[in-house]
Amino acid sequence: MATKFHSGIIYVEGSRVVESLFVSAAGVIISEDEFQQSQNKNFVDLEGNFLSPAFRDGHAHPLFAGRESRGLDISDCLTEDALIVKLQTYAKENAELTWIDAAVFDRSLDMIFNRQTLDKAIPDKPVVLHGDDHHTLWVNTKALEMAGLLGDIPALDSGSIDLDSEGIPTGILREWPAMSKVLDLAPKLTQAEDVAALLSAEQELISSGIVECVDAWIDPGMSEIYLAAWKSGLLQLDYTLAFRADPITFNSDLEYFNGQREALRATEGQVQGNTIKFFADGVFGSATALVSDPYLSTGENGQLIWVEDEFKDAIKLAHENGFQIHIHAIGDAATKLSLDIISELSDFIYPPVIAHAELTDPEILSRMAQLGVVACVQPYWAQNNGLLTSCQQHLGIERLSSLYSFRGMFESGVTTVFSSDWPISSYEPVKGLAVAVNRREYPNQEPHNLSQAISVPQAIAAYTANVKTMLGADDKGTLSLGEAFDAVLLDQNLLAISPELLLKTKVLATYKLGNLLYRATP
Repeated sequence: MATKFHSGIIYVEGSRVVESLFVSAAGVIISEDEFQQSQNKNFVDLEGNFLSPAFRDGHAHPLFAGRESRGLDISDCLTEDALIVKLQTYAKENAELTWIDAAVFDRSLDMIFNRQTLDKAIPDKPVVLHGDDHHTLWVNTKALEMAGLLGDIPALDSGSIDLDSEGIPTGILREWPAMSKVLDLAPKLTQAEDVAALLSAEQELISSGIVECVDAWIDPGMSEIYLAAWKSGLLQLDYTLAFRADPITFNSDLEYFNGQREALRATEGQVQGNTIKFFADGVFGSATALVSDPYLSTGENGQLIWVEDEFKDAIKLAHENGFQIHIHAIGDAATKLSLDIISELSDFIYPPVIAHAELTDPEILSRMAQLGVVACVQPYWAQNNGLLTSCQQHLGIERLSSLYSFRGMFESGVTTVFSSDWPISSYEPVKGLAVAVNRREYPNQEPHNLSQAISVPQAIAAYTANVKTMLGADDKGTLSLGEAFDAVLLDQNLLAISPELLLKTKVLATYKLGNLLYRATP
């Protein structure tokens, strides 16, 4: 049965808006003549609403988000007392738990972030709190004790374990090599529980208009969860999995990555394992992102996660094995180094990606464009909230104000992809789009670097067609003739409303290949 969508604003791409759209029974956009020749016809009245290409998230962590949702939500705890009460209540109501996991704490709040604070709430069980940047853990004394971190402090290749004036860990762990000392001890979910967590997260994505997602952190055992979810017949969206390159185990892990990429071919493209994700540096909130000019707070330049020569060799080896290169680089020095390495490679099957690229300059952006490197950025972060302002002590106001140069990326010709990095920030593209255009989320916020605001069509492209370009897909991710009917129905005309109203936009329906995945309840 062919379907005609009509009586709404149908946004195709660029500046193209059409009055109606025709979709085949196979979920592909066809011409009006093909529709008229169909024996069975269906009509969908859009009732004046806005139909757009469906959203795609170029860098998120849906499995982590699903797992995190099973624990305690502490994002509303704005004071130390409120946090302690919530932890105590949760532990009392869940007395069977041997491990207390909670997320997320706002690092900009006026709290004493040490183990003793958490000991006041729960002294006899490990307590692990995830920071809002997800590069920081706050744990109690019991967790440190279980991890063996109250004795000799282990040497780390990167990251840090904060110490007090007496050389005793405070309870703050920064970056994965430090965090893993505790997280590796956490109770593991069964595969069935993990599949349920993933499918729950998927429903959140679908309800926000997303039909495709890159999971940008896949460790051994995680791709098997996606495969199990696909085998259940319940997995609905398309996924690209990015295997995490560990500096210690990369060479031995590569065989596993190749094997899983092959195993995922059984999904016939719904789940692909074509990408390897590298961490070049850390984050600004911990002064671990690699910068050219020293941090004001530490006098240092941050950290390169890898030994430089090993970093180059690993990226080259991943490229030779036909994987897409996806590099976490936040500081300008990390991005420059990544570009140096990429410039020595050729014959890319997929365009190389730099995720985050928060601190850049015109020279960096020009070079990214020349090398065909995709910038996969997080528009929701470009606002003056705690996640951003907590970095001012490290960066200073001038560098802080220059972050997230989205307009510069577009004007330099860099393929710019939007993403959420969920659960670090909201998975909802409508929110990211609104911040990208307004450089703030709420009217009472001071805009962050308004000169880097972009247009609505640019923001839509970054959430749709540009993601397809990043993934090296044959289809364009638009609502053009011959394309898959992947669409989102919104209750406002994004092209016509005042930019301040963008945030109020509601998702009414989500379609993937012509199938209705979600409809909002009245």
